[in-house]
Amino acid sequence: MKTKGSFFSTKYFTLLIIIVALLVIFTVWSKGQMIMPINIRNILNNLVLLGLIGIGACYLMLYGELDISAGAIGSFAGCICALLAMRMGIPSAIAAIIAILVGCVAGLCNALMINILKFPPFIATMSMSYILQGAGYMIATSQGISIKKLAFLNFIGDTKFFNGLVPVMIIITVLFLVVYGIILSRTQFGRTIYLCGGNRRAARLCGLNPKKLSYMLYINSAFLASVAGIIYISRVKTALPTALTSFQFTGVTAAILGGVAFGGGSGNMVGCTLGMLILAIFNNGVSTVGFNANYTKVFNGVLLIIGLALDAIAARRNAKKVVATSLASAKTGKKEETA
Repeated sequence: MKTKGSFFSTKYFTLLIIIVALLVIFTVWSKGQMIMPINIRNILNNLVLLGLIGIGACYLMLYGELDISAGAIGSFAGCICALLAMRMGIPSAIAAIIAILVGCVAGLCNALMINILKFPPFIATMSMSYILQGAGYMIATSQGISIKKLAFLNFIGDTKFFNGLVPVMIIITVLFLVVYGIILSRTQFGRTIYLCGGNRRAARLCGLNPKKLSYMLYINSAFLASVAGIIYISRVKTALPTALTSFQFTGVTAAILGGVAFGGGSGNMVGCTLGMLILAIFNNGVSTVGFNANYTKVFNGVLLIIGLALDAIAARRNAKKVVATSLASAKTGKKEETA
């Protein structure tokens, strides 16, 4: 009974209630279309890009920092892949690997600006976002680059298993979520992220290297965004310089909604995944019932504000608990000395 009660009082239960409520509302509203198998697949398709970018955002936020260039990096990686494959004749698999490496270099540049030049993460990653969007327009122009007859990209974008219900890109995303979830919860590397995010100075005293970890996490965020960019062009068959810019803050919103503390050190991949699922369901539900797509932007903005407000409230409560515990310990110590 204790275990059940503890689950019902967790944020996971609240997030699951929100997911069920959204499914019920949109199912009734769309007269059953929301839960049709093909629409469930569309929800999972929406989760693909959000999931990959959200993982990188989750890891960085647990560390206590932020990357808003992920969407631009993913878009630019897609443009590079299309340029190499369609205009230079490089095999699409090799072009995809090169594009991902280029994206990782952009992540390294973010880390260099933050750790060497001491730029605030928001400013550094925003600058990188503008640079890559401009470079993307130089490569692909506003019309983009069409993708045709590329075996590797066609396999990722078009292959489906289980009688055409489960696209291969969904399987790829689920594998990423599982692997990164295990890394975060079961490995020394995951514990290091929590320690550095909770208290950078204490982590250094324990012999950890937060700066080295920062480089790894920014490169990791860029890597995941670049993979998302490759999946995008394989699905849409067009590389656009602004393809993933709508995801600049969506991954952050999903992480905060899932319980990842904005200041770092608290949260996990399970909550973050549930937050991503909420956004994916709402975005799909809006299109299913025929609403204007701008409603999703309003909803994402409102959720981000709510998530930040809840995070601030939780931080204040934790601070009060720490102060109360310290005062209680001090009083106990004085009593023992008097005795």
